[in-house]
Amino acid sequence: MKSLTKIKYLLLFTLTSIGGIAQEQENDVVLKAMKDELDRSMSELKHPDFDKPFFIMYGITDQRNSQISATLGALIESDESHYRFKSTTRILVGDYEFNDESLDDNLYSNSTPLDLNVPLDDDYWGIRRSFWASTDNVYRDAARHFNQHKITVKESKKPFEELPHRTFGKGRPVSLIKLQQQSNYDHKQWENTARKLSGVFLDYPEIERSMVSFNFSEGYEYLVNSEGVMTKLPFSKIAFFCVAQSRNEEGELFFDLATHEAMSFDKFPTEKELIADVKAVIENLKKKTTIPKLEEEYIGPVLVMGNSVASTLASSLFSGRENIMAGDELANTTGYMNTAEVDFMNNKIGKPFMNELFSIVARPTLKHFQGTDLFGSFEIDSEGIVPKDEVVLVDKGILKAQLNNRTITHRSQNANGFADGPGVLEITYASKATTQALKTRLLAEAKRAGLEYALIIRDDSGLGIPHISKVWVEDGREEPVRNAAPNTFGFKTLRNLLDASQEQNAVNIGYARNQFGGNGSVTSYIVPKALLLRDVEVQPVPIPALKEEHYVDSPLVKKNK
Repeated sequence: MKSLTKIKYLLLFTLTSIGGIAQEQENDVVLKAMKDELDRSMSELKHPDFDKPFFIMYGITDQRNSQISATLGALIESDESHYRFKSTTRILVGDYEFNDESLDDNLYSNSTPLDLNVPLDDDYWGIRRSFWASTDNVYRDAARHFNQHKITVKESKKPFEELPHRTFGKGRPVSLIKLQQQSNYDHKQWENTARKLSGVFLDYPEIERSMVSFNFSEGYEYLVNSEGVMTKLPFSKIAFFCVAQSRNEEGELFFDLATHEAMSFDKFPTEKELIADVKAVIENLKKKTTIPKLEEEYIGPVLVMGNSVASTLASSLFSGRENIMAGDELANTTGYMNTAEVDFMNNKIGKPFMNELFSIVARPTLKHFQGTDLFGSFEIDSEGIVPKDEVVLVDKGILKAQLNNRTITHRSQNANGFADGPGVLEITYASKATTQALKTRLLAEAKRAGLEYALIIRDDSGLGIPHISKVWVEDGREEPVRNAAPNTFGFKTLRNLLDASQEQNAVNIGYARNQFGGNGSVTSYIVPKALLLRDVEVQPVPIPALKEEHYVDSPLVKKNK
């Protein structure tokens, strides 16, 4: 009896949820206009000289943004704005196996002055008219390309299947309709906070420039396509940025900054904590002006820690031919792309790819890790594919799969929902070492190599300048150095890996605007807190000095006397 009751409640809940989604679809003018115009285009779009489209997709970003900046206690920017624009209008002609994107050709599509912006108002006919204008232009180009492809295949005198080509991965219908939670954002309050935080610099006239900035954005991403995808997904972000500039007696510039990002205000630092961050920036700048330079090139063991671990691994896995993102290139068609280069990763599937202690898993739907918001998280990519919660890419050093969009160039690929990048990537190394143990081993490796000191690369400052310290073999003391940077990290860097820590850390790299993984501009990395590398080259970086004379002191100097 209890089981029947549970089933009734479950059925009632399901029907209510479906009804709620259907009601939201009907009430949302933007969603309804997009869907109705898409349906009309699929049924009526045609031309006597062209094939009909088999796939159409429309996308809209609806975003409200607030930007506040202040310096020395006064606002220099305060703006609230509303943007609504088409994020995509995509049309394919032909079919999933052979279409206008299947081959490379010498045709180029130009923008048209006839396109129309999406209205900010919920204007049903205005939204439809906007997509109508884009659809007409995109269809014309797609159909023209497909006609050229048919000619290319005919002239090749080969079956299409024997030519290097792209297919288009099939998707499934899905409805994802979610509503934005009410935020407690108060623009005037954050203006006052910006004034207060930037005013801290008034007591430090030796700091030449400083700025505090807040950005708050929230909105919706809309997506509909002819396969039955219909989504309305919210996004929100609050960001804090403080940067300051000083210079030493030689005229060399120094920068420091502090940043914070969160998806909601309940996870954002308090005003007291932000003031502490501003004061930390000031203290860091004071220290940097007295830090000695790295005078000579260093080659030896290096301990990479903090945010720099994610940067190192990212540059190793997303550059060159050892790229875990599948490419769209076709062999022997671009004139410069070598067949072996194109097929390199495809031929590595199921084979050793990395150190056997490495494993890499994409977790695109994971939103938080150890209290850190993962901005790369997404539920559906911008091509309308829902990814699995977990995709194993590397298992104990063996390459299992690549991250792929809907463009398929090899039988090993599938449309697994990563058109915008990895989203959230967890990289683990099967080690029981602690960070402290790695530091001890760092010194032992340096001593074995006959070096007086080793180097530690800590968190990237956010300005592309890592924090580097010497660690003396004799007594383990640390001494920061400046004007130094390692040579570019790449996949070969991982061959020099001696060990990694068992502790993990979450780092967001890039800027997230929306739920589509920031349109490929942000990835959240869950990585070891430290990597121990051997034979790393770190070189002195000359920084030009600009020694300027001030004929009149800054008024702040007089104010503080």
